[in-house]
Amino acid sequence: MRLEVLGTNSAFIKDGVTNSFILWKDDDNGILLDCGYSVFQELLRKNYADKIKTILLSHQHQDHAGSAVTLLEYRYNVLHQKTAIGGAWDNLIRSADGADPQEMVCPLNIKCEAIEVPHAKNMTCFALFVEDYLLYSGDSAVSLLDTPQARKAKIVIHDISLSGGAIVNINELGKAPAEIKAKTYVSHYRPEDFEKISRLTQKLALAGQAAPGGIIKP
Repeated sequence: MRLEVLGTNSAFIKDGVTNSFILWKDDDNGILLDCGYSVFQELLRKNYADKIKTILLSHQHQDHAGSAVTLLEYRYNVLHQKTAIGGAWDNLIRSADGADPQEMVCPLNIKCEAIEVPHAKNMTCFALFVEDYLLYSGDSAVSLLDTPQARKAKIVIHDISLSGGAIVNINELGKAPAEIKAKTYVSHYRPEDFEKISRLTQKLALAGQAAPGGIIKP
């Protein structure tokens, strides 16, 4: 398996792709982690829409789920393919057009553990532990590097901020054991903060920053 970075941007961006990743089981079987408002067009640009067999959503803020229904409808109505969907999808696909949502989805055939995390009031938010391979934090207000899933994962993608609050301050990740930090890549940052975050990841001995278009392997 390999992890492709579609985008790493925070919610309010002028250009680029919001925070989103594809875990490739093979060249034609991709698991999409989050599908924000800019992600569907990026999947079309890369000719990936027919290869995304599974969508996993951390929560339903627009920068994480804003084009998930569009992708689901496109795969069903244009490509005539069903899609497995998991995580924080409940109620979301009821707004889909063109078919009974139950006809558009198929059961998950992957190992995925949804771990509830603090982030937004009145919204269920998850981190996602996928195939015992990847821990993806979604948007978490706390560090997940002290969890059993972080110890088991081969790769950790962790959202960060420079201030804390709804998304954990990057300095909190620095408290984790060295062996976990060494496989942890940070994401969900503003493009203008790239250089500052780069310096902090080195200072804290983290693996690095997830870079758009990059491939991450253990």
